[in-house]
Amino acid sequence: MDDGIQRHRWIITAEKLAEYHGDDGGQVETLSEFEGTREEAERALEQAACTMAVGTFLQERRRLVYRQLDGSYLVRCTGRMGGWHTRVVRAAHLVRDSAAKDAG
Repeated sequence: MDDGIQRHRWIITAEKLAEYHGDDGGQVETLSEFEGTREEAERALEQAACTMAVGTFLQERRRLVYRQLDGSYLVRCTGRMGGWHTRVVRAAHLVRDSAAKDAG
C-alpha cells in the first residue's frame, strides 16, 4: 500500500571523540538500523542521544545532550571518577545499495 509517505532505511551511529591527548577517538558504533520516515528517524535519534550507553564501566553522574545545527547530537557524560566521555550521534538514510537488483 502506497500512502505517499517516504520510508527509508536508516542507521543511527555514535562516534567517540578524543577525550585526551593520545586518545584516538573516531570509533563509530552502530546504535540501531530500521525502516521508517524522517520524523521517526528524528525521534529515534533524540532517544538514542538521551539513553545510549556511553562507557562500559562509566557510573554516569551527569549527561549533557546538545542538538547541533546539522541535526546531530553531541552527548557529554561524566562519571563518578570524573572526566568527560563525548559522542556525536547521527542518523543517515540509505541512498544506494550495490547488492540491490536494478528495477529495470
